[in-house]
Amino acid sequence: MIIKIYNYSIMITIFGRPIWNSPQKLISYSLDDENTSKQVFDIYSFSHITHGIICYFILQSLHIKPLNGLVITIIVETLWEIIENSEYIINKYRKTYKLYEGDSIVNILGDIIFTIIGYILAYTYPFVAIIYTILLEIVLYPYKASLLQLSILQLVN
Repeated sequence: MIIKIYNYSIMITIFGRPIWNSPQKLISYSLDDENTSKQVFDIYSFSHITHGIICYFILQSLHIKPLNGLVITIIVETLWEIIENSEYIINKYRKTYKLYEGDSIVNILGDIIFTIIGYILAYTYPFVAIIYTILLEIVLYPYKASLLQLSILQLVN
């Protein structure tokens, strides 16, 4: 843990990630500024619901019990968050999002929570989860915040 003081505010970091940006907010609506991915939830959190939905359907097709699938999903999402916050991936995202510095710890936890919500949504209402995924891709596309753009196209380039 490292503690740094910036302009009368204290920044505490764990594993090189700030715990929570100041001013602390539950939601950040910014697409690319110093608060992007630093608050608990942001526009990109919605794509993490899709992560949970996709994990559910993949694990269901492998005949994995739902509770075991949820545990696997949490592990996979946690590993993704570690990879996503590596310098290599951060630099890939910076091609589009110039100010992106990686996620804060509270944002990582928020992303994992949204992934769990997606998994539970798919388990409880599979048809609604499929519709949600399709609609979300359409709605978030203009903001470059859809799962397809963030987790596939952005990382391939």
